[in-house]
Amino acid sequence: MVHAGALGIGVDHDPHKIDRARALYGHLDRLRFVRADAAEYLRNLPPHSVTACLSIFGAFSFSDPRPLLIASAAALRPGGLLLMTIRADDRHDRVTLLKRR
Repeated sequence: MVHAGALGIGVDHDPHKIDRARALYGHLDRLRFVRADAAEYLRNLPPHSVTACLSIFGAFSFSDPRPLLIASAAALRPGGLLLMTIRADDRHDRVTLLKRR
């Protein structure tokens, strides 16, 4: 479900990925891109202020997931969703959806 007035924020620590995202999607006025560590970015948001977090082959795939899980749980509102896409093997991806209580 898309909420009227919703704002999407793409976060990545890699400046090349941010530049690429801006080149592809920068024309969308309700979408922003921020170069930052995702866990640190989420920790700086007000608690329970995020409706959904989406990680596509991001920090959950390449580093210790605990800091990002903790930051996501704090930022997500009750009923908020965390969706993670991670590489299962060379031919398959795994999608996990968690709902915050």
